[in-house]
Amino acid sequence: MPTWGRGRHILPSIRSVLQQGMRDFELLVIGDACTDDTEAAVQSIDDPRLRWLNLPRRAGVQSGPNNAGIAAARGRYIAYLGHDDIWEPTHLEALAEVFAQDNAPDFGISGIILHWPNGLPGGHVTGIFKDDGVKHTHFFPPSCFAHRREVIDRIGPWRMPGELRTPVDEDLLRRAAAADLRFASTGRITVHKFTATHRYLSYVRQESDEQTAMLAAMSAPGHAERVTGQVARAKRDGTFMRVMQSDPTKQKTGQIAQMNARRRGLSVPPVQPLGRGAVLRQRRQDCALDWWTRPILGIRLQGRNPWPRLLLPFSAVGPVRLVLRVVHPEREALGPLQLACNGVPGTARPGRIRPGLWGWTTLYTARIDLAAEAHTIVEFRLDAAQQVKREYGRFHLGFGIGQIRLSPLGD
Repeated sequence: MPTWGRGRHILPSIRSVLQQGMRDFELLVIGDACTDDTEAAVQSIDDPRLRWLNLPRRAGVQSGPNNAGIAAARGRYIAYLGHDDIWEPTHLEALAEVFAQDNAPDFGISGIILHWPNGLPGGHVTGIFKDDGVKHTHFFPPSCFAHRREVIDRIGPWRMPGELRTPVDEDLLRRAAAADLRFASTGRITVHKFTATHRYLSYVRQESDEQTAMLAAMSAPGHAERVTGQVARAKRDGTFMRVMQSDPTKQKTGQIAQMNARRRGLSVPPVQPLGRGAVLRQRRQDCALDWWTRPILGIRLQGRNPWPRLLLPFSAVGPVRLVLRVVHPEREALGPLQLACNGVPGTARPGRIRPGLWGWTTLYTARIDLAAEAHTIVEFRLDAAQQVKREYGRFHLGFGIGQIRLSPLGD
């Protein structure tokens, strides 16, 4: 389990491993030169199967910790788990059954659900197949696969992104497929993935609510039926076995790594004192599922996430007035706007609502508190009316934000 900056939020993922029905394993948590409280969180668990290692220098990608973990591992098989993903209690058991087959594979792949953020219905399902040929076309997240230890001797270690036009995990699978290593599926869902690149700014403020909820759901009645329903929905929605490999000819070296860093919030503007105030205008920016990448006439439109986030790269001591231009094609959507500033709930109130190019527009005002020394995240918790989108040709236009003004308030 490679990790960096996860702190105590790594605990649900660790617990999902320690709750495995198959007991013959070791869990190596490899810190990528962690300096936060991750080590303390890991070592708070008293279990002889759990080992903590911390790299002396940061690699900035899972390749470094993964290679270190493989070198330190004592087992015959290597499995991986993202520090924000969850294994079902049957995961290692399912992989062990695959490797125990007469014609045992080099890679065991288990079924995985890639959940959308904030309860957004649907999600991708992959890892369930019969034809070994999918290894040449499909991508499987590391949390759902394992391989024989000697595989690394044949195809080489995990590579660094600076030399690749594909993600580092996809590169490993591509090399395995090129070497004609055999892949086999467990045929069942045993992994739940909460993709960080689908969760805008997830590394600016770490959270584990989704992972904790999944642990609880797995032990609640009806869990198997819910998983079966999610698989059926993916087949109906066309998101079953649709996670494909990228096209390296369309990418520059290191480009995907840079894009993922921006989505996670690993590449953000430095924090500046607010001083007398600031004005932010919408510019082109990759905001994952939260917002459209390109603003239109100064307006950034909501994406798929019903709770889109906004980064404020300013610090202040004391209350701050937030004034935000909001547009929506439906007038009734411009009621009170619920938000959370660094996790603290609040409400923004609309001013005069006027007709405009986007249907209707108004200025929202809220009193918020910026972080004193760090970035601030404002999360808009849109209600059902605010999430509604109207179709304009091939576009679906709904909630949008324009210019943002911040000004300090007196005590």
